[in-house]
Amino acid sequence: MALGALGATSFGTITAVRTTEPLCAITFDGGPDEHWTPQVLDVLDAHGAKATFFVIGKYVDAHPGVMQRLHAAGHALGNHTYDHPSFPLVDGAQRRRELRACATALAPYQQARKLFRPPYLDQDLGSRLDSWRLGYEVISCSLHATDWEDRDSDAIAGDLIEGAKPGDVIMLHDAVCDQRYRSREAMIEALDAFLTHRTDLRFVTVDALLRAGRPRREIWFKRPNLARFASYERVI
Repeated sequence: MALGALGATSFGTITAVRTTEPLCAITFDGGPDEHWTPQVLDVLDAHGAKATFFVIGKYVDAHPGVMQRLHAAGHALGNHTYDHPSFPLVDGAQRRRELRACATALAPYQQARKLFRPPYLDQDLGSRLDSWRLGYEVISCSLHATDWEDRDSDAIAGDLIEGAKPGDVIMLHDAVCDQRYRSREAMIEALDAFLTHRTDLRFVTVDALLRAGRPRREIWFKRPNLARFASYERVI
């Protein structure tokens, strides 16, 4: 992951939480998806785990039934923009429109804290300032399993089982942009294996994790991967 982690700062992006409790926050990006998100919820429910879903506003509007189930189950929601553009590639006015439009879509589902995850984790100084001005805590991650690529469930599960530690913010995807890898079957199988094996950890929302310790903040700048964008197979 190409990023710049240049030190801790009160202005920085949250990547994890320093805590003495055996807690982790699993997060999901890219949904809600009417096919895959309910399957993710089934696994979380079976293990008594709570998660945080960074949702895209246009899919919130398209799938109210999935959103109602997410909210009723006690999972947390965060802003992932309305249309999922890379923020360094658009101007400040569009960035603010994206955040506000997603916030409007999320308005029926009240949240304790305003959380934002930049699409693709892409962020520069201008986009960080825009999210700060609108009152958002920017959440990155401390562990991911590259589940947005063509990986089998054993590989994804292995990264999660071996890598997770208290205070981690874990990033997975209940939907992805690249339609070559649209299937979330491997990720869902890996999620079930992870929750089955790591019974030493409790899985809570990002908000609950933040209440249990001190956030680890980093200066987090990540440039858009234009070559990756060009290779995406998208739905027309």
